[in-house]
Amino acid sequence: MEEKENEEVEYRIGIIDDVKSERDDIQVSVLDNAGWDSQIQFKEYELEARAREDILDEIRKDIEEDHIQALIVDYKLDTTKDVIKGWEIIEFMHEETPEFPVIIMTNAPDESKESQHTDADKVYAKKVFLRPELDATKELVHNIMLNMQKYITRRRKLEEKLRAGLKRLDQNGADEEALEIVIQVENELSRYKQMYQTTVDTVWNMGEIKDALKELKKYGSL
Repeated sequence: MEEKENEEVEYRIGIIDDVKSERDDIQVSVLDNAGWDSQIQFKEYELEARAREDILDEIRKDIEEDHIQALIVDYKLDTTKDVIKGWEIIEFMHEETPEFPVIIMTNAPDESKESQHTDADKVYAKKVFLRPELDATKELVHNIMLNMQKYITRRRKLEEKLRAGLKRLDQNGADEEALEIVIQVENELSRYKQMYQTTVDTVWNMGEIKDALKELKKYGSL
């Protein structure tokens, strides 16, 4: 247990930017200012000759499999404007995994308000962030690290709570309290990663369980 607690955390940040020099500068700013004794890696998403849904599916899969813990998105994505726009990715993330850390990079911060889901404190001006020597950049990177840590900690706690609830269901059968806990946890976990099919639905026949619980309640009131 001690080894697990002392284990060095590895972070991986996804970058969606159609300009290579900017992708490089983003990595330099993060690595120069992270200030934590943690391993930081990056994944640059390939955008050329790809369909919109293909790009979104890859992001979705990476989050599901915990391959990335944050995403930095160029709001404009000029060279891919006929395929996908930065604000479309931002809205996609908000709708599917609203608690996942998303940072918006832009040359015009006011323009990013085009998306109704844009969070003002997650919009970073390129003229600041791409200059790693600035104190303001250090603070922005620090915020990214804190958001990733918060996301990882909360997701892991929810996943552990879900495993415990499912184990209790497996041992006790139609346990109403355990079932309610599992459903509640899965609802919250769906804000951190996409839940295509809930674990409860996979392992149990929800219709049969709910019918059984109704019957138990009915007879309990007699």
